[in-house]
Amino acid sequence: MKQRTLITGMLIISAIILLAGCSSIMKQVGNIAGSFLTGTTNDLNEAAVSVFFMRNVYPKATNDIASEYFEETWRDGANMVYVSLLNRDGVGMLKVDGQVIIDGEVVPHIKNGYYGKWLDANDVSPKKVVIKTSTGQEVSFTVTPPPPIKIKSINGKKENAVVDITQPLDLELKAENQRPGEEISIALLSSVMGIHSFLEYGTFKYADKMHLPAAMWQNAITPYAPISGSNWLRVERFNVTPANVKGVGATQIIGQALDCVPVTVQGELDETWVGTVDGQTINIRETLEKDDGFMQVEFNKPNAYFGRPVSSGRKFAMASFTVRATKLQQQRTSSHSSTIGNVTTTTTTTTTRTFPTLPDDYWENLVNKLYADFERVLKNNYDIELIPVEDVLRAPSYKELAPIKDKVSVVEVEKSYKGTKNLIPTTFTEILNDISTTFAWDRKDARLIRELGVDGLIAVTIDLEMPWESFSLTPRMSIRISGPPNGYKAGPTIYLQGLVHGSGMPLEQAKMNADYLMDVLPNVIREKELMKALETGIHKIKTEEKNRAYEAIWALK
Repeated sequence: MKQRTLITGMLIISAIILLAGCSSIMKQVGNIAGSFLTGTTNDLNEAAVSVFFMRNVYPKATNDIASEYFEETWRDGANMVYVSLLNRDGVGMLKVDGQVIIDGEVVPHIKNGYYGKWLDANDVSPKKVVIKTSTGQEVSFTVTPPPPIKIKSINGKKENAVVDITQPLDLELKAENQRPGEEISIALLSSVMGIHSFLEYGTFKYADKMHLPAAMWQNAITPYAPISGSNWLRVERFNVTPANVKGVGATQIIGQALDCVPVTVQGELDETWVGTVDGQTINIRETLEKDDGFMQVEFNKPNAYFGRPVSSGRKFAMASFTVRATKLQQQRTSSHSSTIGNVTTTTTTTTTRTFPTLPDDYWENLVNKLYADFERVLKNNYDIELIPVEDVLRAPSYKELAPIKDKVSVVEVEKSYKGTKNLIPTTFTEILNDISTTFAWDRKDARLIRELGVDGLIAVTIDLEMPWESFSLTPRMSIRISGPPNGYKAGPTIYLQGLVHGSGMPLEQAKMNADYLMDVLPNVIREKELMKALETGIHKIKTEEKNRAYEAIWALK
């Protein structure tokens, strides 16, 4: 079912791209897509519920797409309590088979899983939200807004400010009762395939006076430039409280306080042919040749809204370290026919190649050596600490992951370091099952990070495969180092992700090069060259992070 929904959703997206030239058609297609992807539920365990209290709603004159949801009921400067329900175990939004009650009033479903109620501008008292389903479930939440925030000046001007997206942004703000480390987001209107919407260009730690680098304009939450000419700059003050509510799949309570002022946008950014900002992701591809083998590193990193420099983290958890060897036994069949007179003879030959079966200790040694050398490379290049793996295994969310089968057989081997589980989906089925439209703080990476009190998770899967041509094992190391969400919308963030892969060494040569018997398997997969390629990729990523202002942007958080 999930696969069919995903494929249909992709077809809708394709239709949107084809119709991108007409904004009115785009909005109609968006409505159709939203309706198609909005289901109904009477079981809140299926839902990721977000409850918001928005203070000082931005003007309808912005023409932001959200204002169209409410049509003529939109109220500039008023407050609103609203609820969003997302499908936690699949794709799409949800409406309730039952009732949503906000501040004592039953409110109708607006669109795409949203329910809302307007409040007067001076009504900032805590509000109770109740959801009742037709099956008898009843849950309640209480939400309050943060104190107000005010834009005092933009680039030194209190009115008629100009924002040049090739230059830094200077903001002077006023916000009372600030919390330690409180963050705000900065947004401008953008046009994404004909639809006007506020896009966030940065989430930063609050200060009364802020000097923000020009690179922020190239690193939006969605990689589009703001609309040139008349525009609106929006500042959002927010607080987010993830909550565990019995009977609900996931819950977050969000208070928002906004200020929004008209500005003029000037300047241009390099764009691709589809209109996205060009060249702001990092892509590393390097091949290391040695003797009769090679290693290739392919690392990539999203723009600086989703991509974190590793220097911004200190404490990490090794959440997954898995080694899998496959195709250790293979067969090929060939046929040859010959005809003598009227008689045709066909000879069929089946050839079987089997990688020598090794004791379990050899594989355990390989896993332990790979882990030790991987940890050494990380610590040699980053100022980080790793918490004990045993702490990771005890985390509540970790217990939900599928265990690795610790096995050694003639055809395959699967082992993990100290019983860690697989966090990286590598097969099509795993990738498909990992898809969810839940909010950022409910994704498994974010839950584990919160439970473990760390800055990020490290996940490594090393796949080994015997090629037909030789008794060797070709390594393919998949790496992902993920971090907590940026704000409450973008996550997980990525410190590092990619592949290191290459050729193996024939078994007989590996034996000749081994000082000890236990060195044979590491030699077969060219473990030293694998780690050297990893280190090469890390050096290049660190250089690119500095060149592309990742560190400058994240230093403001």
